[in-house]
Amino acid sequence: MSNRLFSEKRGFIRMVMDTPASLSHGEPRQTFSVHCRNLSSSGIMIEYHSPLPEGDRVEITIPSERPEFPDFKAEAEVIRADVTDETKDEEDETLYQIALKIHKII
Repeated sequence: MSNRLFSEKRGFIRMVMDTPASLSHGEPRQTFSVHCRNLSSSGIMIEYHSPLPEGDRVEITIPSERPEFPDFKAEAEVIRADVTDETKDEEDETLYQIALKIHKII
């Protein structure tokens, strides 16, 4: 039995992150900067100033801070996009939390 002090019923713990990432989306492919908030074995939570449609396929890259380790790259699907608790960023734009389901690590 686990000693976890939370009620979440996940098999894997989310790793809290606060790091920039890049997201490729749409046809033709466009790449833009997002902010990664957490990572688990099956998903990623990012923040961006615009929502993405549910079901859209994206490619996300989280850069490595160390040259001996490769960047984390994955193909994922948008599961949902919700307005964040902190609804504004530095440019006074609305922020969205976008949940991504990882389909393939590349």
